[in-house]
Amino acid sequence: MMLSRLLYYSEEHDVGVHGVLRILDEARAGNQREQITGVLAFDRRWFLQCLEGSREVVTRKFLAIARDPRHTGVTLMAFEEVGERLFPDWSMGAINVIDRGSFHPPSMTASSALDTLCGLQAAGATM
Repeated sequence: MMLSRLLYYSEEHDVGVHGVLRILDEARAGNQREQITGVLAFDRRWFLQCLEGSREVVTRKFLAIARDPRHTGVTLMAFEEVGERLFPDWSMGAINVIDRGSFHPPSMTASSALDTLCGLQAAGATM
């Protein structure tokens, strides 16, 4: 299997924390079946997500997210073939950045966004 990593951001559309928890429950169940790993960071306005898995499955998942009315302005930041997963143990990790100050994915490069996700993971900021 060729391993791919996809990074995108979007604006949440009136989802709220409870809605994010529902999204995570849905994602975790489906992602385990499809061997997708990744992480979702969110605040009251933005989603920043990394998905890892086979090219076909990650592409299909991203297209479904782009059609999901809970997301607006879905923007692809990076899509690349990789040698290994950064988030191998997470069917979908979650990082609540509501109380962590400035979080503005549109102003991030793909590299800085990925560094942010990895740094938050290393700091134990996951749910």
